[in-house]
Amino acid sequence: MRKDERVSHEVPMSRNSSYGQAVMNGLNVLCGVGILSTPYAAKEGGWLGLGILFIYGLLSFYTGILLRYCLDSESDLETYPDIGQAAFGTTGRIFVSIVLYLELYACCVEYIILESDNLSSLYPNAALSIGGFELDARHLFALLTTIAVLPTVWLRDLSLLSYISAGGVIASVLVVLSLFWIGLVDDVGIHSKGTTLNLSTLPVAIGLYGYCYSGHAVFPNIYTSMANPNQYPSALLTCFTICTLMYAGVAFMGYTMFGEATESQFTLNLPQDLVATKIAVWTTVSSTYSTLVMIT
Repeated sequence: MRKDERVSHEVPMSRNSSYGQAVMNGLNVLCGVGILSTPYAAKEGGWLGLGILFIYGLLSFYTGILLRYCLDSESDLETYPDIGQAAFGTTGRIFVSIVLYLELYACCVEYIILESDNLSSLYPNAALSIGGFELDARHLFALLTTIAVLPTVWLRDLSLLSYISAGGVIASVLVVLSLFWIGLVDDVGIHSKGTTLNLSTLPVAIGLYGYCYSGHAVFPNIYTSMANPNQYPSALLTCFTICTLMYAGVAFMGYTMFGEATESQFTLNLPQDLVATKIAVWTTVSSTYSTLVMIT
């Protein structure tokens, strides 16, 4: 397929991201809000269910490498729509584009709602009245989040976005450290031995663990943005290794701390009067924003 035969309306991706910047972008996409639900997934699936997390990690890493081979199979392939057109022509490009952008749109809606929920829990009395329209805390923060993200839509240089990604990665690490601090230093402690296997709710755990590795929509952009694409496999391996260790650590610590009372997000279990809890909630807000920036 020649370049002039492609039907593309996309702005070319800048190719100047270093290895470290690619790792930051990859970590930011992978290690997002899914980390908050891993203790709940451990509760739903039991300890043996954690094996699913590692299986997903291996499969996701392998498919991430396969994406590279797809993009390298022909010259000028850079995105999922390009792959769709190379395989099935214009019809394939249109179909893949619809699926891809619907997924990204749904993710944006999800993250905006999550950001709105987190901020409205911190400032429940926030409100705004404009021209007779009343906005409560949830709708106000959803609007403000959307406005804050919009300028980043025009950024095509992932080397610049990597600095925002670094902030998101630091936020994720702080959330993990806050959980461990509360469990090991503050008054929560470790109380539960947990369940070996919960077959009745194992499908819930399968879905949650799968969500933890849902970053493939951005992998082609990360690959095509690298100044040295040959470093992509090692960058991807670094991302998956770090994220899997963080996911497993949070799942273990959260489930042993809260047992069968583990909520869908472990931040809901944390004692509200502790400083570490406030740090965890605020860093969740910043982590969600940085992930939202990447997927837009």
